[in-house]
Amino acid sequence: MLKGKRVAILIGPKFHDEEATIPRDFLQQQGVKVDLIGLDTSELTGKYDRITLKPDLSIDQAQVGDYDGLIIPGGGAPERIRLDDRALDFVRVFWGTGRPVGTICHGAQVLISARLLEGVTLTCVAGIRDDVMLAGARYVDQAVCIDGQLISSRQPEDLPEFNDAFARALDSGFATENERELDPAGALLLAANRERGAKEFYLCVSQMMERSALRNKFKYLSNVEQDHYDQLVDLYKKITAAQEAPYDPAASEIRAEIAANISAEEAIELAMNAEQKAYDFYRHAAAKSKSDAAREMFEYLAAEELEHKRLLSVDRAADLGGERHFQWATHWDVPPGMDDLW
Repeated sequence: MLKGKRVAILIGPKFHDEEATIPRDFLQQQGVKVDLIGLDTSELTGKYDRITLKPDLSIDQAQVGDYDGLIIPGGGAPERIRLDDRALDFVRVFWGTGRPVGTICHGAQVLISARLLEGVTLTCVAGIRDDVMLAGARYVDQAVCIDGQLISSRQPEDLPEFNDAFARALDSGFATENERELDPAGALLLAANRERGAKEFYLCVSQMMERSALRNKFKYLSNVEQDHYDQLVDLYKKITAAQEAPYDPAASEIRAEIAANISAEEAIELAMNAEQKAYDFYRHAAAKSKSDAAREMFEYLAAEELEHKRLLSVDRAADLGGERHFQWATHWDVPPGMDDLW
């Protein structure tokens, strides 16, 4: 199933020998085309002087759109890569696609410098756990952590679990078995139903929140989900020639009929879980779609769901309403009702 996929592994001076080569070899055995991307194409020696690698491409030559996944191994390389603006730009743009990103050990240092960790849950080598938390991330100590598109591990001993998780993310993703069996039209209809349910949930919850910032955030998310619903329905009609898209409230991951006394923490947790499931579903649907229009739509929506999850995670972690992160994420637009945050 991985044949035809292409993955970039970002390396630099003193890369971790095993963390660069074991994922490379594993993916190649699965039929994946793997490119080693360096800051230039000079030959590089690993951290332990056991392995020498020559990058296939320099960071200037690599194109984000060519890759289905990105891995950043540890060792001493991340300390050097994080100082290169070209590499950081590449990582930021790739992150924005919603496609799988893997970090091992010190690899998360590159995400810190790329300013991508706010609201993210990940694992890493214990020596930089404080650094990732100061960057706004939630640290967990486990062999592999999956949060949206990010697959992270702590050390070389975790590579079997990392490889399996990253390969699954490249292949079918983490959608359920029933979701994987849907054809593109069925996937569009299910997605539309879920977006409508999410829209109603966010609107309902917004009326229960005491904090104005959180109220406005939920209102904004309700408006976004309505836009998603409209786009999905339009595409469903074009693909199927149907006059309308049947609505099934039971298809939604979260529903508007919620307890009147729901707390902000409970609402955020429900929403974050639903956004994660939506991301998993959209990633799989994008990979499966034969229609270019459907694939582009699903990829776009996958990236959107990740951003929603991270916006919400700021509130869960800080109880501050997420104003700073929210403003950064939506600086190009002031949604209706958001004026008091600006």
